[in-house]
Amino acid sequence: MGVDKMRISGIKFRETLLSQMKDYLDGRITKEEYYNQAEPFYTEYANTYENPLFHKCFMDKVPDACLLYIDEPGLTPEIKESRFHEALQEAYVTLEKL
Repeated sequence: MGVDKMRISGIKFRETLLSQMKDYLDGRITKEEYYNQAEPFYTEYANTYENPLFHKCFMDKVPDACLLYIDEPGLTPEIKESRFHEALQEAYVTLEKL
């Protein structure tokens, strides 16, 4: 689904980020697919949503989770999946309230 750069609103930005998280949490996409959607989307459209608390929460939790449980070696795939799911679930619950 393409997103028109000029037309995306802050509300649409928030809804899309939460929807991407929910797709992962509900098992519709892998953590790698989530990362491949969320990272470029956030980078491109973050400036459309003026909620500093939302951005702080997202940036405090999601990039670290992606780095630790997708990119970093050392943990078993099962542990990576479990911890990533836990981190994203926590971020989702918090972000949904903001």
